[in-house]
Amino acid sequence: MKKLLFIFFFGVGYLTLKAQDESFIVLGDMHYDRIEDHDLDYVMTRPQDFQQIFNEYPQYTAFYMPKFLQVIKRQSEVLTPKVKAVVQLGDLVEGVSGNAHLARQMNRGAVDLLYSVNLSVPWVLAKGNHDVSNSPGQPEAWQEVIRPFIEGQIGKLIGHGMYTYRISEQTEFFVLDQFFSKDRNVPEIDMVTFLEKELAASKAKYKFLITHQPVIPVTHRCWHLLSGIRRPVEDSKLRERFLNLLARHKVIVLAGHLHEYSVLSRKTASGNIVQVMINSVNRSLEPPKPKNLTTEYKGEQWVTEKADWQPDNKLVRYKLLEEERKNVLKFSRADLPGYGVIAISGVNGEVKLNYYNGLSESPFETINLTELQKLK
Repeated sequence: MKKLLFIFFFGVGYLTLKAQDESFIVLGDMHYDRIEDHDLDYVMTRPQDFQQIFNEYPQYTAFYMPKFLQVIKRQSEVLTPKVKAVVQLGDLVEGVSGNAHLARQMNRGAVDLLYSVNLSVPWVLAKGNHDVSNSPGQPEAWQEVIRPFIEGQIGKLIGHGMYTYRISEQTEFFVLDQFFSKDRNVPEIDMVTFLEKELAASKAKYKFLITHQPVIPVTHRCWHLLSGIRRPVEDSKLRERFLNLLARHKVIVLAGHLHEYSVLSRKTASGNIVQVMINSVNRSLEPPKPKNLTTEYKGEQWVTEKADWQPDNKLVRYKLLEEERKNVLKFSRADLPGYGVIAISGVNGEVKLNYYNGLSESPFETINLTELQKLK
């Protein structure tokens, strides 16, 4: 009897040790920038970028980014459960440098800043459109500067930026390259086949898709993966295949790109997809209050309300969002920069998001992502 009890308690203890509590920090778009990293004649040929470069990102970089990263460092050291990594969801840099020399200079500045934070956990970076914008030399600068930084952090080769990384036996990241730059003339199906292979092979219980572009659209723009708007998708069933793949493997999506904070649950035939969108372009040292907060997924109504925006693809976006609206179970969105902490309870199997507004070190809100996966 004593022997049986010993075996029972040993087994329980072993399983508990294997199912550990852990967490990781998630940063959205950052847009590291300095005026001296641009050919200003080139910038003047790009009006939207001109406005952001002269009025926004270099100032945000100089005044707020170093202090923000010091907050991230402190949080990585004191938060419980123990922090295992810091994830950045793309657009680490502004790009649009104008030539190869300045593109490398900008990327070296960003990497030097990340090194200076002196984290005790690895940086895990996704590739954003600004990181490899089609400004001259930008894709090559990512390969020459950013890629080796990531590889040094995670201890493995990542090729063009589509890779996996495990922070423990139970938790794995699946990081996408979304083929933003012209040098990556790759069909969209390559993202799906990569995930099909890697998800099938994964033994991790908790799986996270690390992607710059969202999977589910949350604004009138429809800047989401496999929308067919910016890049043609030949297979009309590919997005459905993609969504069901994520739902079947219970993958939680972590995305950036739209400079919004958003959380949603979207049903598929294979279960729910939970998506968290984060923006880390901080515009103040004080924790901001949410602006334009909404919990209504308006779908096609967003297109109607912004009727003048890209009228040439208005009908396509209307139909896309009309269909999405039918499947979204829960939704929130706000202009609220900050950072997220994903906390995993290996014992009870729950995954929670703690979202921090701006440079705050106290959560703005906590959301149980596991419950969103189970919504009916």
